[in-house]
This record gives sequence, C-alpha cells and structure tokens, in this order.
Amino acid sequence: MSASDRQRWNEKYARRPAATICEADEWLIVAHDTIAQTTPDVTTAGRALDLACGLGHNSIWLAQNGWHVDGVDISAEGLNQAEHLATATDTVVNWIEADLDDWQPKPESYDLAVVFRFLDRATVPRIVNTGLKPGGWLIYETFAASELDRPHSHIRNPAFTLSPGELRRLFADFEIVNFREETLEDRNVQRLLARRRW
Repeated sequence: MSASDRQRWNEKYARRPAATICEADEWLIVAHDTIAQTTPDVTTAGRALDLACGLGHNSIWLAQNGWHVDGVDISAEGLNQAEHLATATDTVVNWIEADLDDWQPKPESYDLAVVFRFLDRATVPRIVNTGLKPGGWLIYETFAASELDRPHSHIRNPAFTLSPGELRRLFADFEIVNFREETLEDRNVQRLLARRRW
C-alpha cells in the first residue's frame, strides 16, 4: 500500500463514530465453531493473526474467546479506535501498525489467520503461508465479483473482487474444509475455512 492508502483509511475511520460494542463477522463465528469442534485445545491457548484488522472487532472477539491475537493494519486511526474498544471491554490484543506489503510474520508462529474484506493476491497468501503453523487454520471472507452488480455497492474496482472459485484456488495447497459463494443481504462474498497441511 502507499502513503495515500494509509491517509485514506485514517480519514475514513476518523469520520466514523466510535464503537461501543464488539460486533464480529458472522463467518468468523460460524467457522470458529468448526475449529472449536475439531481442535478445541487451540481455541483456548492458540495464537491468532488478524490481517487488515481495521477497527479490530474480529481481533477483540477472538481474544475474548481465548486466543492470543495480533491485529495488523496500516491505519493508526483504525488501531487507535480498536484499542479504545478493547480497553472498554477489558480485552487484550497486540495491535501492529504495518503496511502488509512489507510486513513479515515470524515463520510458523500462528495457529489461526483471519482475513475479512481485504484482497491482495500476492501479499495475503505470502503472509498466511509464512505465518501459519502446519495444521493451522485460515478463515477468510471477501467480496465476490458479483458484488460489482449490486446497485449500492461501494466496490468499484474489479481487482478488489474474486472471480468464481478464486478464493479456494489462492489456497489450493490447503485442506479446504468449507468454501461458499454467497449472496447476503448487504454483500456478495466468497467464504473459506481451510487448514494448512502438515
């Protein structure tokens, strides 16, 4: 990302009213239930990485559910609001301000990686493949190309949307546990739950 991207996100978050409750994404909760049933120990002591975490709702929810969480984002304003919400809910998250183009996780240091509403076909797979332990989990949701057909969508650039089946192809080396292409009330998305092979 560029300095202009950082500025744009800082300005966008500064215009938002501060959140007072944590609202995690539905797909995070649904996919997390599957992980908890499959590997219950990891959900109470594991390390999680939330990429492009924005205002931090998913990071906070994970921390409240037993994870040690690193939330990474380019926007200092977004992370500042995330920390205020975390403090208000007595939750500890390690916030990292970084440009994902340059940021590198410690190899095989995370049990879970989470990505929502963010697509970079080179950066995200690199970080996930580097940072996840063998057997580690990936929960991912972002916009499908059909989102561009919605009359009130804020997405205008096709490069920020996924072609049919693309999300599972980006992680073809993973064990695909669940993949969905869904038309929701307010957006069209692809959803993935996958596991890095041992």
